[in-house]
Amino acid sequence: MLKEKVSIIIPLYNASEYLKETMHSVLSQSYTNIEIMVIDDHSTDDSFNKALEFQSNTIIVKRNKGKGACAARNYGFELSTGEYIQFLDADDILSSDKIEKQVEALNGSKTELAVCNTVHFSGKPEDGKCVDQAYVYSTTKPEEFFINLWGGYALPMHMIQTSAWLTPRALIEKVGFWNETLAKDQDGEFFARVGLQSSGIIYVPEVKNYYRKHSTGKNIASQKKEIHLNSIFKSTELKAEYLFSKTESEASKRAIATQYKHVAIDAWPQYKNIFYEAIAKCEALGGSPYNPVLGGKVIEIIKRVLGWQIAKSVAFYGRLILNK
Repeated sequence: MLKEKVSIIIPLYNASEYLKETMHSVLSQSYTNIEIMVIDDHSTDDSFNKALEFQSNTIIVKRNKGKGACAARNYGFELSTGEYIQFLDADDILSSDKIEKQVEALNGSKTELAVCNTVHFSGKPEDGKCVDQAYVYSTTKPEEFFINLWGGYALPMHMIQTSAWLTPRALIEKVGFWNETLAKDQDGEFFARVGLQSSGIIYVPEVKNYYRKHSTGKNIASQKKEIHLNSIFKSTELKAEYLFSKTESEASKRAIATQYKHVAIDAWPQYKNIFYEAIAKCEALGGSPYNPVLGGKVIEIIKRVLGWQIAKSVAFYGRLILNK
């Protein structure tokens, strides 16, 4: 019996500097029944030409029909034929046995997801740091997994990066494709939707996803303009819908309240309309104990004495003055 094919879908935008390393990690996989779809999102550097150098019978390189990472992933999915889907950002890296071990763990299941730990790095992958050990585990209760991830229990809220997952095609076809109206937290919304409709999550501890952290602030994960905050707010509303369809426990309400408080904190003081809407949603669910780390020693002292809103206002307007 042939092993299931895995489709690796890579949205590509101005990642010329990192593409070779990412592709090497894919081509070095111990699992060989793979196909690779590289979808260039109208890059303005030479990313597309570099991707074309890898084109072969099993590596398809196309320009995105639409615009944005979600549209690129959806186009890649449309072109793919694999029973399992590996979404991979064009600057990230997979351990060489990542796909093999996760396929083995799923053991033919089309209703469960596989997940692994993520190592955050900025230089060499082996020098990176893994901080999600308490959040990644096997369970037949996905709602509990996401409540824990979103800060509904004792741990602070956290995230699982896109490339850590391996997802059955059938599950994606059941719940729908990536939401192309979202500008930020697209992966949080997508995997909440997929994960909460799954029959379980299988943790594979021996493999790793390596997530490249950028210091320039230019990547989508670091952007917090009004369009991005509105997107996170919308994503949080959708996550609430998905989670509350499974459970309306106090822990689930606290988890979603924490998500809304995070939006409110990010919006203050620049986008007060988003702040007031998000904090109202948070308080309607009973509030959240989430307390952010805002900056250096002085700002943290101000936070302890006068509260996070004043501290964040001081930090924000201080930066404006310094940048004039």
